[in-house]
Amino acid sequence: MSDQHSVASSAGSTPAGDADGPARIAELRVAIDGLDRQIIALLAERTRVVRELTVHKTDETTVRSPERVRQVLDRVHALAVGHGMPPEVAVGTYRALIEELTLMQLDMLAARRAAAAATDTR
Repeated sequence: MSDQHSVASSAGSTPAGDADGPARIAELRVAIDGLDRQIIALLAERTRVVRELTVHKTDETTVRSPERVRQVLDRVHALAVGHGMPPEVAVGTYRALIEELTLMQLDMLAARRAAAAATDTR
């Protein structure tokens, strides 16, 4: 069993023989740091896919895609519940992620339009 699984399975209790107090806090912080590395790697991959997707979008409505946002947030809510996570944490995190990635997409769209306009004026 990996450290991540043992940490997850023992959350809320300290089995006999495990570290306690400050030592346990240090262990759990190391586990969190490892999880953060994995989360950032996955977010970077998600961002890469969003950048590629944006190449195929032609207007702000397509970038904002409110129906798609609703679908993603509903799916994230269900996934959080299924994993025993407070859904408000997952949905709030994804709302912030979607907001930032939407701004990135709008910037990409504006840059593409500016480049096209500059090409047209030549």
